[in-house]
Amino acid sequence: MTVRSISRRTLLRGTGVALGLPMLELMRPARTLLAGDRSSDQPPVRLAWVFFPNGTNPERWQPKTTGRDWEILPSLEPLREFKSDLSVLSGLAQVNARSLGDGPGDHARSASTFLTGEHPLKTSGANMRVGKSVDQIAADHYGRLTKLPSIELGTEAGRSAGECDSGYACAYSNNISWRTPTQPMAKEINPRLAFERLFGNGAVGAKTDSKELLFQRSILDIVSEDAAQLQSGLGYQDRQKLDEYFTSLRDVERRVSRMTEPLDIDVSEHRPGDTPDDPREHIRLMFDLMVLAFKTDTSRISTFMLGNEGSNRSYPMIGVNDGHHQLSHHQNNQDKVKKIAAIDKFFAEQFAYFLEQLKQTPDGEGNLLDNSLIVYGGAIRDGNRHDHHDLPILLAGRGGGVVNSGSHTQYPTETPLNNLYLRMLQSVGVDIDEFGDSTGTLDLT
Repeated sequence: MTVRSISRRTLLRGTGVALGLPMLELMRPARTLLAGDRSSDQPPVRLAWVFFPNGTNPERWQPKTTGRDWEILPSLEPLREFKSDLSVLSGLAQVNARSLGDGPGDHARSASTFLTGEHPLKTSGANMRVGKSVDQIAADHYGRLTKLPSIELGTEAGRSAGECDSGYACAYSNNISWRTPTQPMAKEINPRLAFERLFGNGAVGAKTDSKELLFQRSILDIVSEDAAQLQSGLGYQDRQKLDEYFTSLRDVERRVSRMTEPLDIDVSEHRPGDTPDDPREHIRLMFDLMVLAFKTDTSRISTFMLGNEGSNRSYPMIGVNDGHHQLSHHQNNQDKVKKIAAIDKFFAEQFAYFLEQLKQTPDGEGNLLDNSLIVYGGAIRDGNRHDHHDLPILLAGRGGGVVNSGSHTQYPTETPLNNLYLRMLQSVGVDIDEFGDSTGTLDLT
């Protein structure tokens, strides 16, 4: 049999298997170690980026002392017990978040540039363009080892169309993850839907009928055989297209082998309900899902927006009834400055909750936090000034030994933030020499 005897619908069904359709949750093909995967006695490294909007109050956020004895200022006080697990990285910049002749729109540029390192095209229409984000580059190479290459989370939906910031499309402010330069990765803000995307019904799997398993696997095998037979008779462009398609199907098969193997634990008891009204509860539910995704190796890559850039959400549970964005333009009004500091501390408190869950979860000879690299920060330093240098950036975890955490390092002014991302990509085996405006890899030792 050749590809010609298989209908397009059958091929689409094969592609659907790659995307983890519910009917294949119970499949259990033999698991093999893939290129780029760590040895069986070494837990995988998890990568995550946790973004907060509107900048900070630097005077209460950024440590004044460097080295291992760095002083924790009030806004980061909730993270004190994780001091040895954190690296404070000062001096980093995202130059492409600046105007560069495009006028106002720093919030849109902050979010869209944060993980892409590229300057967004100023438009409020459908012709958006910025760059492929670091998490999606990691997903293409490293994320294929798991059921979901990546999971994108948030707490605010925002508008999907129209203008949100001085002539910039709303998608720029509402997304940090970009699948391609023109396609943002839609984030999930509903905890229940995020859970179902990760785990389906959340139950421990059972064996699938062997005939069904053989049939589903044979679709990919047939395509593989036919692709090899057709290669010699095609022109260059068609061979290239077939190569890309064939590679895609092979990646699908690898993901199916991960996806269909039953989880070691039943996560159904962790299924959340509808989106909470309380921002604290909402944020923590999303962090819980990230921990579950990492714990079960359902995904190793995640992004989480604690709020959309330019968010004007209030936080009455901590005594802040004014909108966040409005407060960030404080013009040195000390009452507003204190409220911004309170929001900074609130975000740090939620991040501390996440780190605690990771640290309490055994993983190999250590814990999930030991085997993670988690960036916490944004691409605006001071919301009142809209500056994009000396950014508030923390790196949590040791990446399985890649990072000697516990220090505050002051890098030279204007060191590209993308140097950090390049280092993170290389740490999980992504063969890449540059990213955005990187000038090399950041020294994390």
